[in-house]
Amino acid sequence: MAVRYTARMQFQPGQDSGLISDEFLEACRVGQIDEVMFFAFAEEQNDGHDTLKRIQSWMDTLRPWKHALEAEGIEVSLNPWHSLLHTDRGRRLKPGQSWQTMVDWRGYSASAVVCPLDPAWRDYYAKAMRIFAAEHFRVIWIDDDIRYHNHAPLDWGGCWCPLHVAEFVRRAGTSASREEIVSRAIQSGEPHPWRGLWFDMWEDSHVALLDSWREIVEGAGSRLGLMSSSVEAHAMEGRDWSRWWHAIARESPPVHRPHFWGYSETPAPILVYGISQMQQHRALRPAAIESDPEIECFPYGPWNKSFRQTLAQMALAQVFGSDRLAISLYDFMGNLPSDEPERAKFLARVKPVLDWLGEQFPPSWTSYGAGVPWRADFSRNVHTDGRNDWRSLEVASRGWDNWLGAFGIAFQKEPHASLNALAGTMVWGYDEDTLRAWLAAGLLLDGPAAAAMVERGLGELIGLADTRFITQDEVLYSMEESLDAEFGLRPSAQMSLNADKPYANRLLQGQLLSGARLISDLRDPTQRVVGHGALAFENSLGGRVVVVPWDASAGTNLCTQRRAQLAKVLAWLARGVSLGSVAGGAWLVPQFLTDGTRWRGVVWNASPDAVREIQIRPPDAMGLIQRAVHCGAEGNRAEAVVRSNLVALAQPLQQWEWVVLNPD
Repeated sequence: MAVRYTARMQFQPGQDSGLISDEFLEACRVGQIDEVMFFAFAEEQNDGHDTLKRIQSWMDTLRPWKHALEAEGIEVSLNPWHSLLHTDRGRRLKPGQSWQTMVDWRGYSASAVVCPLDPAWRDYYAKAMRIFAAEHFRVIWIDDDIRYHNHAPLDWGGCWCPLHVAEFVRRAGTSASREEIVSRAIQSGEPHPWRGLWFDMWEDSHVALLDSWREIVEGAGSRLGLMSSSVEAHAMEGRDWSRWWHAIARESPPVHRPHFWGYSETPAPILVYGISQMQQHRALRPAAIESDPEIECFPYGPWNKSFRQTLAQMALAQVFGSDRLAISLYDFMGNLPSDEPERAKFLARVKPVLDWLGEQFPPSWTSYGAGVPWRADFSRNVHTDGRNDWRSLEVASRGWDNWLGAFGIAFQKEPHASLNALAGTMVWGYDEDTLRAWLAAGLLLDGPAAAAMVERGLGELIGLADTRFITQDEVLYSMEESLDAEFGLRPSAQMSLNADKPYANRLLQGQLLSGARLISDLRDPTQRVVGHGALAFENSLGGRVVVVPWDASAGTNLCTQRRAQLAKVLAWLARGVSLGSVAGGAWLVPQFLTDGTRWRGVVWNASPDAVREIQIRPPDAMGLIQRAVHCGAEGNRAEAVVRSNLVALAQPLQQWEWVVLNPD
């Protein structure tokens, strides 16, 4: 698929219409931009909920600019910056806006962020949508403030206002206060029915809003688009994505703008985050959809995020078969594109390599690697730890991604027939039959996941009983020592378990059952053995299980010894079958994609250290690598030499560059 650029811009009402038209038309020509997405009342130009008169003035300002673009064959869409409002940031409701503001689970109220149940605000925003729709933009975007989480300064978000409490009481046919509802929704142990009922109420409220806005927008000949945030955060709202897609589109495919990268220059782990997010978003969506991932940059341009990292973000979106790239290189204050002409030149320079990537990776292809499965409804089923905090409903689903990706091991965010990895509270999201099926194959568990397995009565299938957690205050552990060359770099290789790294804040201990094979132990600072480390177990279902004692979701502590341990553990669990990995340097992150017959691979260098050779171990079904193409940060491409899956590069692979692998 050829890449299509959507440049996101905002100018001030009152600026010279002719000057602005000339400026962005020239930027579009130079940058080969296909669409302009205009912001309205965004960020620095936002003082809260604009009056309808002021909203109309924004549209009057945009109209001649829109016509100038369309006369050049450039499409135009609109991104009103808020519905509920992202955050207060000193804003207040204006005179006449006597709306219910959002209330968090502790009872604190926002000053400007509004409650989506307020009928007067709903009427106001319906009128605003009619004003937007009358201008006939290609897409009218709903920004990602149409959510319950992340509405600062509220604690987590909202809304638990009197309107929501009253609606819940009506639905539940009971009497309850906000405090009582929260307490039951996040109680430890089996989820209380009120949690699901509260989630359903939230869902119904937002879906009804989206449905009403879609009718307004589609009735005027435009389409409604949806921006979304981290899927884990939306899970804590109980979001049912199928209902959202149905609400924003009927006859035509939905339009989606997913978040998948940081706003600013970010170290290597952001790449694994991006790969995970894009896989999760793809799993959520229907087959027919327009996907326009957000190439985020705030503040603005290369002072904030290098062109090198920006290109890597754009390239990753192309690997995932995106339709358009929503590019945030221009600011919200109305500064001129000619202030920094390098932005448009950058877009033109890299467009050919992005077009080529679109040809290499059709949107129907799926990711392949070790299974790190997840569910969008995790938060409905999770057993909490008893904390009086709505965040206890969060299920971290990317813990193993961060270890595997960093160590050069490919992963997929759906179950694999041979090998899966679970961390933390993910175990509560699956029924017993599903867990037993994974236990009958190969399964990697961290300490919290193994404890949940034992609590669910499956300890005999993982080789553990009577589990408990220890901390450094109780036992002065500081190291893990490898005992077995089959599962480590070498016997006596040591790895840090100091609790200054959150992953080692608490470690699982338990009674090892008959047949459990100890592959590492815990040591104190004097090398005294103070507990068991990781164990390998073959169970009565014929499956293989490895349990590590630490918390894979609480961060990483990467080193050569740990990399060797996990690589050999996965090889044992998969019985020697390759699911895809690479070696040759730190932070070489692989992806493999397939349609079941054809294959492609990508290896990213997220490290500042350059690499000249990469050893590829492709998935067994992929076959030998026949061709490798090095894609550079200037948008250049160069053929590499491939011999027996060893890729030798003519020029070093620098940070945020990548190599495309082809077995054909």
